[in-house]
Amino acid sequence: MHQFSGSIDLAKMTDRRSFMLGMMTAFGECVAGEAKKCAFSPPFYPDDYYMLKTEAERIADELNISIWLEENSEIKEENRVMWWVMYKFQEIVDEYHDIRAKGFNPAYEFNQFSALLSYGYAFGENSENVLSRIRK
Repeated sequence: MHQFSGSIDLAKMTDRRSFMLGMMTAFGECVAGEAKKCAFSPPFYPDDYYMLKTEAERIADELNISIWLEENSEIKEENRVMWWVMYKFQEIVDEYHDIRAKGFNPAYEFNQFSALLSYGYAFGENSENVLSRIRK
C-alpha cells in the first residue's frame, strides 16, 4: 500500500472537474432535501461545458432535481463564466429568470439572489437580528 509523505499537497491531487462535480453533488443534495430553494454550480469557463455536461446531468437525475445552464452572454467573452442553476420546483427557476429579466446578474449583484439561494435570512441584510434555533 502506498503511503503519503507529509510533503504532498493533497489539494493539487484533486482535479478541477472532480471538485466542481463534488460541489454540484453537495449543493444538489441541499436542493433535493429542500434545505435550499436553489443553488449554483461552481462557475466554469465555456470551454469546460462539454467536460462537465454529462456528469452534471447524471447528478441532477440521481438527485431528482433539474438544472438550467446560465450562459451569461452579457459578460465579455474573455471574462465569461457559466454555471448551472440547480432547482427542484419550476417556480424557483422562474423566479430566477424574473430577477435576471430585471437586468441583475449574480456575478455582479449577488444580494438580489441571496433569498432565492436561501442565504437571505442568516447572511443577508439584518442578519444580526437572527437568533439561531440552537441558541433560542
